[in-house]
Amino acid sequence: MADVEKRLSYIPSAATLGDAHDHESDDLKKPLDSEFVDSKYEEDSWFAWLVVLAGCIQAMITLGASRSHGVYQEYYVINEFSNSSTASISWIGSVQNTMLNLCGVFVGILSQIYDARIMCAIGSLCMGLSFILASFSTQIWQLVLTQGMLYGSAASFPYILGVTVPLQWIRKRRGLALAVVYMGSGVGGMWISILTRACIDSLGRAWSNRIIGCIMIVMGVGLSPLIISRRPARRPSKIMDFSVVREWRFLFIAAASFFAMGPNTIPYILMPTYVADVLKESGKLGSSIVTIINVSGIFGRFIAGMLSDRFGPINMLILWTLLAAFSQLGIWLPFASVPATIASAALFGVTGASIVGMILNALSHQYGVGRITYISGMVYMVYSLSSLGVVQTTSMMLDT
Repeated sequence: MADVEKRLSYIPSAATLGDAHDHESDDLKKPLDSEFVDSKYEEDSWFAWLVVLAGCIQAMITLGASRSHGVYQEYYVINEFSNSSTASISWIGSVQNTMLNLCGVFVGILSQIYDARIMCAIGSLCMGLSFILASFSTQIWQLVLTQGMLYGSAASFPYILGVTVPLQWIRKRRGLALAVVYMGSGVGGMWISILTRACIDSLGRAWSNRIIGCIMIVMGVGLSPLIISRRPARRPSKIMDFSVVREWRFLFIAAASFFAMGPNTIPYILMPTYVADVLKESGKLGSSIVTIINVSGIFGRFIAGMLSDRFGPINMLILWTLLAAFSQLGIWLPFASVPATIASAALFGVTGASIVGMILNALSHQYGVGRITYISGMVYMVYSLSSLGVVQTTSMMLDT
């Protein structure tokens, strides 16, 4: 009991960040929560990495679609809704990203009561249907409801469960496991953005929505049986437990997420529009920018995962956040040119794309993996509001 109290009283501060990795290493040596069920397969086994792979593919079709939304944004601004403002069109992507993270806390609550596999399958089915419904939408407000709100809410289930459940299976190389999971979003963002542009050019936007929606249903529902929680489903004593928000370490990570993840969404949604609307380049170059971000993110997530296991997730989170900020403030904004935009996209992909996974890694080291889905959902809820405000403000700046 004394050891548990010592862990709960740990407060990361500027003075102790350098020692964070030592604390995290000790945490990894501790046994998993006693409430975990005995499984046929052990942690860090081959089956555990199969669960990680399933989480990777769930991230690929959920975050991947969200990270390639800039292709749709550019098409809406330049073609389908050319008479509307960028700010009004940006509500589609802003609401999508906000709901994707805002619903995380509710996914965390439900995951304590219901089977993660069933929740993941239902969410995957609904997110695919949302894209199919978007194919019949002809007004901005309709797309905000289908491609934005409905997709974001539904995708939150396979996304949150896909990136948190694998942590229950991995102890020794948790940073690497998270890197593998979040690499899926980079891979997905790469091929989904390319496929979206190809479908729009050859078949039209509506069929692009339908094809992507069908792929989501097949892959998401098909892999849901592998999202197996090692924590038994049972109703908790408190449905909404806010005791964690009184802890300094949680407030520290939540505040960092709020300020780091708000601007983090801008390149994915608005950089393609910037290329076409401000630099007057082709829409294909705008789509290529999204691909560059996602391809760079594949390598960036792997590097971040390896370095986090070596130097600690909080230390690497600080470094990667500073580099991501420099990619926008030091390269993209001062130089209105194609080479600068490409360089900014590449550096942001390596650093900024890895931040969300590093936040989750830091939470798992501070709180263990027993309630990581619920606690991470609360952090995601915090920065989803920041993301909504920042993207809309930046969109209004593009209009001027």
